Amino acid sequence: MKKLALIIAAVAFFAVGSKAQGMFEKGTQLFKLGVGINGSATPFEVGYEKGVKENFLGVDGLVLGLGANLGYYGYKEEFTVPSMSYSWSYTNIVVAGRALAHYPFINKLDTYAGLMLGYNVASTKYEGPNAGSIPTPSAGGIVFGGVAGVRYEFNANWGAYLEAGFGISNLNLGIAYKF
Repeated sequence: MKKLALIIAAVAFFAVGSKAQGMFEKGTQLFKLGVGINGSATPFEVGYEKGVKENFLGVDGLVLGLGANLGYYGYKEEFTVPSMSYSWSYTNIVVAGRALAHYPFINKLDTYAGLMLGYNVASTKYEGPNAGSIPTPSAGGIVFGGVAGVRYEFNANWGAYLEAGFGISNLNLGIAYKF
C-alpha cells in the first residue's frame, strides 16, 4: 500500500511539473454544450469562448478568455386535490458574459477560473382553475458570480468539461469543441 501511494505521488508530481502547451492560447475558440446537475430538472447550457491575451497579468502561461453562455432551466409542479388539478411552471434563462483565466497545470487538462456577469430571466406560470385571477409573477435581474472548471482533451478538437460555480446550475458537465 505504501509503494502504491509513492507511485501515485511521483506520477502526480511529474504530471504537475510538466506544463501543457497548446491547450488554450490566444486565438483558441471553444464551443461548449452541457447539462447541469439540479434537483428538479436538467438545466442545459451552450457557450462560446475565445482566448484573447497570453501571459495575462504578467504570468507566463496564463491566458485570458472572453466568452458568453446561455442557459435554460425549467420544470413544472403538478398538484391534484379532490376537487381540482393545477400546476405551476418555472423557467430560468441566463444570458451571461464570462472572463476566464486558463492555466495548464497538467497535460491534456485545461484548468480555469473566472467571473460571470449576466441577466436571469425568470418566470412563473399558473395553470388551473381561476387562472386569469391568480397573478403569475415574473422575476429576473442581474447575476454575478464565480466559476472554476477543468477541460480534458480527447484529441486536438474534442474534450469534456466540468464546471462548478454560478450559472444555470452549480455544477455543469458537457462536451467542448476547440477550433
